[in-house]
Amino acid sequence: MKQKPTESNKVELPLMHQLRAMGWDIQIDDSKDEDHKWIPSATHRDNFSDVLLKEYLKAALYKNNVADDGTPWLDDERINIAITALERVSRPKLMEANIAATQLLLEGVAVPGDPVLHGGKQTTIHYIDYSTQANNSFLAINQFRVDPFGTVKAKNHYIPDIVLFVNGIPLVVIECKAPGITEPMVSAIKQLLQYSNQRGTAEPEGIEKLFWYNQAMVATYYYMAKVSTIGASYEHYVEWKSTAPYPEQKVLDEVQTSPLVSQQRLVGGILRPLSLLDLIRHFTLFKNEEGRIIKVVARYQQWEAVHEAIRRLRTYPTRLKDGEFDRRGGIIWHTQGSGKSLTMVFLVRKLRTEKDLRQFKVVVVTDRRDLEDQLSETMKLTGEAIQVAGNRGHLARLLSDNAPGLIFGMIQKYRRETVDERTEPVTGDEEDLKRPIEAADRYKSLNESTNILVLVDEAHRSHTDEWHANMMAALPNSARIGFTGTPIMMGAQKKTADIFGDAFSIYNIRQAEEDEVIVPILYEGREVEAGVLDHSDLDQLFETNFNHLTPEQQQAIKDKYAREQDVLESVGLINKKAEDILKHYISTVLPNGFKAQLVAVTRRAAVRYQEALANAHRELLEKLQRMDIGLASIPDDKIREYDEESQYLIGALKQLDTIKRLEFAAVISSDQHDDPSYRQWTLPANIDSRIERFKKPLNHADPGRQDGLAILCIRTMLLTGFDAKVEQALYLDRFMQGHELLQAIARVNRTYKGKSCGYVVDYYGVTRHLVDALAVYSKSDVEGSLKSIVDTLPRLQDRHKHVLDFFRAHDIQDIFDDMDACVMFLVEHDREHAEFSILLKNFLVSLDIILPRPQALPYVDDAKQLGVISRSVTNMLREEDDQAIAGVGEKVRQLIDDHIEAYYVEQSIPPLSITDANFAAHVNELPSDHAKAAEMEHAARHEINVNYEDDPVYYEKLSERLQAILEEFGDHWDELVAALQNFVTNIQAGPPSDHTSAFLPQSDIYRLKPFMTLLIDSAGLDAGKLTNELLQRFAGFTVEVVALIREQITRKDFWATQDLRQQLEAKLKIYLDEHDVVTYEKLDFTVDRIVELAKRRHTDLTNA
Repeated sequence: MKQKPTESNKVELPLMHQLRAMGWDIQIDDSKDEDHKWIPSATHRDNFSDVLLKEYLKAALYKNNVADDGTPWLDDERINIAITALERVSRPKLMEANIAATQLLLEGVAVPGDPVLHGGKQTTIHYIDYSTQANNSFLAINQFRVDPFGTVKAKNHYIPDIVLFVNGIPLVVIECKAPGITEPMVSAIKQLLQYSNQRGTAEPEGIEKLFWYNQAMVATYYYMAKVSTIGASYEHYVEWKSTAPYPEQKVLDEVQTSPLVSQQRLVGGILRPLSLLDLIRHFTLFKNEEGRIIKVVARYQQWEAVHEAIRRLRTYPTRLKDGEFDRRGGIIWHTQGSGKSLTMVFLVRKLRTEKDLRQFKVVVVTDRRDLEDQLSETMKLTGEAIQVAGNRGHLARLLSDNAPGLIFGMIQKYRRETVDERTEPVTGDEEDLKRPIEAADRYKSLNESTNILVLVDEAHRSHTDEWHANMMAALPNSARIGFTGTPIMMGAQKKTADIFGDAFSIYNIRQAEEDEVIVPILYEGREVEAGVLDHSDLDQLFETNFNHLTPEQQQAIKDKYAREQDVLESVGLINKKAEDILKHYISTVLPNGFKAQLVAVTRRAAVRYQEALANAHRELLEKLQRMDIGLASIPDDKIREYDEESQYLIGALKQLDTIKRLEFAAVISSDQHDDPSYRQWTLPANIDSRIERFKKPLNHADPGRQDGLAILCIRTMLLTGFDAKVEQALYLDRFMQGHELLQAIARVNRTYKGKSCGYVVDYYGVTRHLVDALAVYSKSDVEGSLKSIVDTLPRLQDRHKHVLDFFRAHDIQDIFDDMDACVMFLVEHDREHAEFSILLKNFLVSLDIILPRPQALPYVDDAKQLGVISRSVTNMLREEDDQAIAGVGEKVRQLIDDHIEAYYVEQSIPPLSITDANFAAHVNELPSDHAKAAEMEHAARHEINVNYEDDPVYYEKLSERLQAILEEFGDHWDELVAALQNFVTNIQAGPPSDHTSAFLPQSDIYRLKPFMTLLIDSAGLDAGKLTNELLQRFAGFTVEVVALIREQITRKDFWATQDLRQQLEAKLKIYLDEHDVVTYEKLDFTVDRIVELAKRRHTDLTNA
């Protein structure tokens, strides 16, 4: 008989066996004795609160820190200093603790040196040997129990599925889920966030201490595995698709299955012992983003690129050996938004620890000042001092120096005159780079060392023969790696290959979208009165856009406007387009809380657009403020009865508070002939401020972290290297083609919560001739770079059909007439519920992309009904979130939520608590005994789980009774309903009154009784059989124990401070021992239960 796939046999055990094949020691929890889980020594600890395996750690410290002749010199005192340093990294925030711990892991800790070896001076000892696997211990433990304070057998402990220890330090936590459950990936990540206290709950939860040292968090259900790190949300977990630097065949040999699945690739790729150490040492860093510190771990394409670059530098011939070219370099083409700058950082970090490569001088070359600023800021993450060349002479001196270093120099500094532009691309079409280099400007050889690596950013743009010939004359034997975020134009591919070599790492747009590293970009053309401007030739322009006018009228306009630029700068046309842009933004982009950029033909047009948007915004607010506010409450299906303009205004009225906060700004470069009014848009300080504001979310729970600056009007600034994840739309009103077009549209491809796509809205006509605009590229290179919104309709249709076919395949024909059958089927079938959730989410994501366009209307009613079905299942199962709906955009989620709210009001079936006075009536209204039994069962389970810690003894007995009822009656629905009704009645009545309450102070019974019940149960006694004398005695114990607890937990940050918790535990242990409340063997067990109950009832205990 084929074994049913479970979390253990399908996910955990294969993963553990793969780890063993790669060199890990493994410890699998296969004990049949449940009590084995309650023995700390089974996992090499004194108690379950410990997360460091100290014997392993001591052994590693002793082994890895020896004298030059291999003689050990560390003693217990110094080793204890090192261990104490690790134990004391606790900080108010997890990220701060993780930074401190990571620093210790990378840099070591100072201890008093040996009097002979070190002259008594402080010396640094290290926890991990990053270069030699044999000098470290690698242990994987399955089912590694951790208690917040050392729980022995109470409910509030946590058991991560797999924890990986290097030298006894927990560096990786892996959460596994069975493939068949609902949303297994979401469930696994959610559990990791709970364990690490990162869900933002009001009270601390989980086992945060385990994650102080964490370097990777893995969520897997075998067929899909994703990795991220501390601070990451759901969308930041990514699949790892590479086994590099090891061949795939090596992993196939280790797992003995083919083909490899996602879990096997991830494990083989980054959890191999030396690979994990490599990841920690070179590919993990902390950076400041949007005002907060985040932790970043490399993605697989960055890892592959760096390893291949290192291999080439080490093994490929230099120019001197080859006789013609330096073969060590090449091109790294990673599509924009996939972390190209960080790849450079990881490369430099790894270079500096390789003994044979660490002497390299690294020269970073850009062609724009803003890119130099951005890259130099990012490269600070290498931890290395950065030298930025101020001028040509300074650059020459830096290059001539033979010492290693990290140097930045704009390519224009390879001539005498340098462009003094802050953020424009020297000019919009790179005219500066096309200027010939005078003979006096040409460099002679400055440094002939082969230990020089030149990294050229935007290699597709700044690689003309003459410029690079001059640069390479200065560094004739250097290795050269070109980085680009766009493919190389076909005509330039040979030229580029001659300069850098072939592309050795390609990560294209299609791959990035599949990996969800970027979102797809969709375009649509918009016409406003005169139409969408389409051609650079003025005659064609007028033929296309003013053909409704007479020849005389067209000639009059031609006489007025000498150039297309003048047409595009026309105040009247800009005003009309600005009205339409604002309408599109408010209808399509604003509901999901995103922002936009507008690209104008000139700087003047950008300023005029800012003014036009501000005026259109003011006029819209005046209209909305004259409307009846009650219109904001009109249901979606009723809004459709109004004309198009009224539908737009009613939709805007629903977002009035946000619309009031909207602002618009121009961001342009300066010119000495500028009108004085431009100064507010060109001042560097103002630009920096507006960029910082624009990157903030439009809406945030903390008003101080949101900003209403919604649309930036630009010409060329911010089209390259600008990364604002909150940007979703780009409005085009000038001609673009080639790499400028690809770079511009990539501004909207960054991932962000709730962002399913980016929009390019074309008012010029570029996308009408998209094939021509991208004709300079190979078709395969730009495949999928830009898709029409119309092209997404077939996917919406397919996804709609699939979700309906799902029910038909299970003999449920109509989601409206057979809604109850849909709900019950999903409640009872976990695997099918998981499949439905995925199908529904896919359908809703596609619908969100199309909304609010008319093409979406045929699917809206089905979306609402499917939303009701999904929410009903969630309610019946008492799940916290409806994952199928929670992950989609705000437009479709709000549509469904509004309908669900109206449906539940009409149908009177909200997710009632079992203690609600209307619960019995609610159950009786359900259509079948089957549904009634399911609702009562899940409501009872929820009640028990939610309240368990309030009175563990009572609710444990309820849980046992519920299980007995279910086993006794099985599928006999009528009998099961009767038994469950009696059970529910008992729950509603509350804990049975017993004579124990008579011995407690009557004014404080609710607060004291759970503690008295717990003490009696921990002593192994039956309250119903105790004498009055014993009951009086336990009542006294209870009053004194609770008083002791209340005295301690009122101290500031009590539950977040380990020392304070330990003091309370010690006081309780002394009290229980001195008064013989429980036997000595049960002291730890009882104290843990008391502390857990106190934490659960903190609010009750601290109220006066």
